[in-house]
Amino acid sequence: MEENYQAWDIKIDDFFTRASNADRLKFLIRFAVLAPSSHNSQPWEFEIYDNKILISLEPSRLLPVGDANNRQAIISLGCAAQNILIAADYYGYKPKLNFIGDGSFIAEIVPGESGTPKNDPRHLIFSIPKRVTNRGKYEAGPLPSELTEYIKQLGSDDLKIHVITDQDTKNKLADVTLEAGIAAMDNPAFRLELSHHVKNNWTRSNFGMPCFGLGIPTLISFFAPLMIRKMNMNKKTRKADEELLKQFTPGFLIIGTKEDGPKSWFGAGLVFQKIALFAVKFGLSTSPWAAAIQIGEFHKDMQVIVNNNLRPQLFARLGTLVKNVSHSPRIPVNGILR
Repeated sequence: MEENYQAWDIKIDDFFTRASNADRLKFLIRFAVLAPSSHNSQPWEFEIYDNKILISLEPSRLLPVGDANNRQAIISLGCAAQNILIAADYYGYKPKLNFIGDGSFIAEIVPGESGTPKNDPRHLIFSIPKRVTNRGKYEAGPLPSELTEYIKQLGSDDLKIHVITDQDTKNKLADVTLEAGIAAMDNPAFRLELSHHVKNNWTRSNFGMPCFGLGIPTLISFFAPLMIRKMNMNKKTRKADEELLKQFTPGFLIIGTKEDGPKSWFGAGLVFQKIALFAVKFGLSTSPWAAAIQIGEFHKDMQVIVNNNLRPQLFARLGTLVKNVSHSPRIPVNGILR
């Protein structure tokens, strides 16, 4: 396994070989770095201090064009925090999460005293190293009822989750998503930023998206960043993307919140990661598409389509993999610890 993929090779029982509490907290962070992030930018930084895990944004890995207000980055931090909470629970901790949102830190996790480890092979910790973001075709067929029931339980008055499987509604959402993607790629600065995160299939980089995750063959992958910088590729691929969204996506997932700020974004990430990990149990994958959430006023079109005035914070595809893809690279824990 190449060095930039070694973070995925995590042996869950190795936690028990860590003697000190600090080393055990550091081991929990190994699960955090496996969370999804926009463009696989991995915008997080962690610090172990006074038996706490502090979570913050890393300025050098933000996306100032595509994510000017850091919405997607903070959602990613929510996903990373959820991985820590799930792993801590498995190892017998009773972790507490405090959202800070001011100054240097976004949140802190206080694991507390360790107790009796869980001995449950169905625990979500086992889904963390198996989760992938698959942007390819999904199989036709209904979503598992157990999954949709699980998702319903995660909603609240302040956070609404829509699972859309009706074909007409999916078609309308797909049209909005396609237009938003084209609008985003019309911006040369956005294309330049994106091109730095699209990597060839043999990349040694520890961040960004190798082209195999986008369905791009190896030879073409070496030219992909240049093509993205020079032209609006979403116009070129619109027909294929429309087919992908309308014919090869059994369900769309929309997470909306009553408020629209860092705390809500972080909360959306917490919930999304739980859904993504539970979906792994059924061989399902998720693939967020951020343009309609982040660009212009397209999110208002989504609100009309799903008949809900909560602010959409995350939109994703949901379905069973047709073809497995490899994980994306990761920065190791030592590279994201203060």
